[in-house]
Amino acid sequence: MQRQFKGNRTMTTGSKHGWQQVIGRLGLFSMGLLLTQLLQVSTAHAAVPAVALIEGTLATAGGSPAADGNYSIKIGLYKDAVGGAPLWTEQASIEAKGGQFQHALGSAANLAQPVLAAAAYIGIAVASDPELPRKPLHSVLYAARAGTAESIACSGCIQAAHLDTVLANDLKSAVKTSELSDVAKSGNYADLQGTPNLAAYAKTSDLKKVALTGSYADLADKPVMAAVGSACGSGLVVKGIKADGALDCAAGGAANLPPDAIDEVSNGLIFNTFVDKKPGTADVQIPDFAGPGVSDVIDFPDIGIAQKMWIEMNLQNSDLSAVKIELYGPSMSTPYLLYNGGKSGNSMVTKFNDDTPLVTGDMDKDWIGKNIKGLWSITVRDLKDNTPQNIDGKFNWSVNIQTLSNKKIQIKGDLIVDGTVTVGGTNQLAKPSTYRWALWSTYDYWSGWAMSDQPNEHYLGIKPSTWGDSNAIISNGSGDKDVLRTVFNKEGKIYKNITVWNEGWRNYSTTNSKHVGFWVRIKNTTQNDITWTPAMWYTSGTGWGMKSSITVNGANSWGANDCQASCSTTVNLPIPKNRTSSVVFAIASQYGQSGEFCYLLLAFKDGSLKLPAGLEWAEDYDHATGGWEN
Repeated sequence: MQRQFKGNRTMTTGSKHGWQQVIGRLGLFSMGLLLTQLLQVSTAHAAVPAVALIEGTLATAGGSPAADGNYSIKIGLYKDAVGGAPLWTEQASIEAKGGQFQHALGSAANLAQPVLAAAAYIGIAVASDPELPRKPLHSVLYAARAGTAESIACSGCIQAAHLDTVLANDLKSAVKTSELSDVAKSGNYADLQGTPNLAAYAKTSDLKKVALTGSYADLADKPVMAAVGSACGSGLVVKGIKADGALDCAAGGAANLPPDAIDEVSNGLIFNTFVDKKPGTADVQIPDFAGPGVSDVIDFPDIGIAQKMWIEMNLQNSDLSAVKIELYGPSMSTPYLLYNGGKSGNSMVTKFNDDTPLVTGDMDKDWIGKNIKGLWSITVRDLKDNTPQNIDGKFNWSVNIQTLSNKKIQIKGDLIVDGTVTVGGTNQLAKPSTYRWALWSTYDYWSGWAMSDQPNEHYLGIKPSTWGDSNAIISNGSGDKDVLRTVFNKEGKIYKNITVWNEGWRNYSTTNSKHVGFWVRIKNTTQNDITWTPAMWYTSGTGWGMKSSITVNGANSWGANDCQASCSTTVNLPIPKNRTSSVVFAIASQYGQSGEFCYLLLAFKDGSLKLPAGLEWAEDYDHATGGWEN
């Protein structure tokens, strides 16, 4: 069954219910009855009733009365037509007969006088449906406020007899003029007792003339000033030439330069001002006519001191005039109002606090010259009910800041260094970064498998035979840093190309195998994954159970096929964002028949050990902890 308040809107059960006719009856009939009751009670000097009657009609979509029965409703009184919390609510069950019903406001929840004083609109929701558009209260309901007059018992309550009593009794403790000290009556400083000794203070006659006049001309030993036809004076530098040919002089010295002037004095080669952008969640969905709206949060990092900041917004909605946007900065209790309707259309691309001013609030006053790090939260509300319980748009946003950084500089052009370059206390020119490596064999023709073929830390937790006959890969091994340090205990220097191991030998058994391992630690300093593409020469003998492989933090990142001789390849290795990663190569020897030569090779080429921007070598092998995850 469909049900409705007789009026303009109908919905199926569980949908919205129209109630225009309810408000009409409330204003024209129900409140008129209440006024009569109030007047009758006032005549009898009784308390004003704390309830107000409303009447209405429930109908089906076809317009016939709804079925007889009970329906739940929720009523609220509000200060505003749209938005804001209710001043008062109550929930009740109404009984409909022939579609007609009535209900006394205040019968389920106390309807206090202050609520009536502030309320201007009423809203009703049927069952679990959203609240229907609010309607203004009619003046009849405000008659209830006359109840406050009951507390006034008389007219002209303060009489002359009362004033006589006050003057006679309350002035007994007043101070008489004869009891006052001289200074209280005269206001003369000379009548004070215990006046200070001013002998230590300088007299006018003792002061230099400039102290009395404030005139620059009364100074002694004045500095040399700039003049036409002469050089700039003491401590001044030439800023330019004036129209009359005189030198335009200014105070000189580095102390007088602004902190962001490094680009000017370096001829545009060095900069310490930057623009950084931190985006929010992509394509945030905007629900239609949802009271709290939808919010998104950006945790802005510690970048530097703000010289300028703005909020970029790209928003689509069916009706921009019904959209409201608020922004909270770190530790703010009151938001900035960025937008509150006023535009037509369905698309908005703007920069608040840049090309578009804020409606309320002053971001420049609050944040320029400060660090804006912390949580920034934005809320978007759709205040128009046109696609019920659906999504009515989306938005993307970002916090943008121009900073004067004390953490980094940018250099444009070539950098020529005559001395050393030190990063984090390490001389980057004098000391190359390091890697750790290892060499291990698994089988001896005369003695059999090494270490009784038991899995142990000397083989990264894997059995020797698994390395030599079963195509073990490095990701099968332990990532514990103590185990890695046990095996990878040799150190080498990282240049753009290096040979880790290159060996050939005569083989006396197809089970014989050798392996070379290469372990590096790489730090990704950015907010994004970065791909490193090392190019290398290598060997592998998968046909006889000896497979070459690479792992990044325990993942199987690459595995080789058979390589009858030395092979060449380039590998794409994703290095995760915001962490230091372990990258380990395990290269197996080429296989050969008994009596033939075998070969083991690992060499990096094409300058591929030069890391891309955002990655750097980390030398924390000795103190790194945990497994692959750390």
